[in-house]
Amino acid sequence: MAGFSGFKFTSKLILLFAAISVLLLAISIASLLYLNNTFNRMSDSLYYDVYQNSELVLNADRDLYQAAVALHTTMNGKVSEAERKRLSRDFTENNEQAWQRVITARSNINAITHPYNGKEQGGQQLNQLLQTLDSFESSFNSWRKMGKELIGERGQTLWSPDAFSVARVNTQLTEARSSLAEAESRIESYAMQVTAAAKVKKSNLFALYSLLLFLLILVITYLGRKIILLQKERLEKQTLYQLIGETMSDYILLTDPNGLILYASPSHLSILGYVPQKGHPLSNYIREPEIAWAKLKSVVHGLPRISELRMRSSQGHWVWLETKVSPVNGSRSFPAQFMLVSREITERKQYEERLHKLAFYDHLTAIPNRAHFKMYMENLISQPEERKQEIAVALLDCDRFKQLNDTLGHLAGDEFLQLLSRELQQTAKGTGQAFRIGGDEFAVVIHRFSGPEMLNEILDRLLQLFNKTWSVSNGASFHTSASIGVALYPQHGSSINDLLRAADLAMYRSKNHGGNEANLYEEHRDEAYAPKVNKR
Repeated sequence: MAGFSGFKFTSKLILLFAAISVLLLAISIASLLYLNNTFNRMSDSLYYDVYQNSELVLNADRDLYQAAVALHTTMNGKVSEAERKRLSRDFTENNEQAWQRVITARSNINAITHPYNGKEQGGQQLNQLLQTLDSFESSFNSWRKMGKELIGERGQTLWSPDAFSVARVNTQLTEARSSLAEAESRIESYAMQVTAAAKVKKSNLFALYSLLLFLLILVITYLGRKIILLQKERLEKQTLYQLIGETMSDYILLTDPNGLILYASPSHLSILGYVPQKGHPLSNYIREPEIAWAKLKSVVHGLPRISELRMRSSQGHWVWLETKVSPVNGSRSFPAQFMLVSREITERKQYEERLHKLAFYDHLTAIPNRAHFKMYMENLISQPEERKQEIAVALLDCDRFKQLNDTLGHLAGDEFLQLLSRELQQTAKGTGQAFRIGGDEFAVVIHRFSGPEMLNEILDRLLQLFNKTWSVSNGASFHTSASIGVALYPQHGSSINDLLRAADLAMYRSKNHGGNEANLYEEHRDEAYAPKVNKR
């Protein structure tokens, strides 16, 4: 009962603390809202009254400079007719853009109704700024008129470069730009006045807010001493939870809703070589953190689920974990929303990977095998209609491979197949994938090509790959070549078997011609080889 009374007393203190904090917080929020509103007005004034218009004036000055560059370049006697016309357009467009910017700035300034709290000095500065922008019009019109006349004279047949006066152009340009420079100076002066007014208000509001913050600190200090008993009880509970976590053999993690680690059991040390640090994001330790964290977070409002994750060890390798992820309701003593209980499954995953390699990779050459080829093709063919693309299936058969085995031995033949497989993979990289589908027969699936020319170039590279001297470890060297048959999807077949048959027929035509060539399937020519293909 004493413990229960103490808990009730602590609860009352917490409620009192909460009430006072809410009151002071409400006052603070009101002050902050007022402060925010004031500074929003100041920011709006600075942006719309100053920075926006300053940028317009600066850009207008830049446009005038660009127009001047275009005019000077046009007057160059070596400029072609086409280039002169383009420069003439640039001159006109830059001048028009400068004029539109000045009009916009003048309109914005006219619309200002409350210059930094309506002070009279601000209104006078804005009136002077408007007068400066108004004075720009006459000098600008003179500049633009002069430029048009010069460009018109430049287009005449009898025009001479000596008739062009650089000093006259620069003088007229300086007159036009001087108004903009004066306007920019006046805008800067106005900005300084706005900033000074903002500093005064900021100082007053900051003093008020500091007083409220001081009161809040006093209340927190007083009530904080009364909550020490509750803290001791909470620490005892945490110690108990930690003891449970340290004695378990499973790997336990607790995170908050944002994935920050609240607790990690010491058992992680045995498999990772370290314990994930409290306060660090869980995604720092997980491979492909965006995908893994999305899978974990999907259970926040659901039931526990099992996920497979990889975490990096201190040696740099990845450790597979089978993790049960459970949502945990938040509370004042434990705000966790995820509990991850894991066990290591690295050996199982390695075994699964070995089985996958045995099923889908050739044991001799280590490149994808026939089963992998079918799976790869099915994935390409089953793409949605809007993502489907043209596919080329190239069947490659080594010419005179039997002679190589008979003369140099099967070990040399195997070594040649391994060398060839690596180079085929490298040649196909970026455009498709190479497969060994049996004996000395390979398939290359090409699905990243833009047209017939690119496909022919890839096939030429495949032929050239064979057209060289090969050396094996016993010191022997030999030459070989390849017969290649190519079938296109969907032109030559809509199924894998149809495509393989078409490519096989085209390959027999290459062999019949003596090898060392690639042929695209042609029904009226290749069906003559169908009996040979059917016997295989």
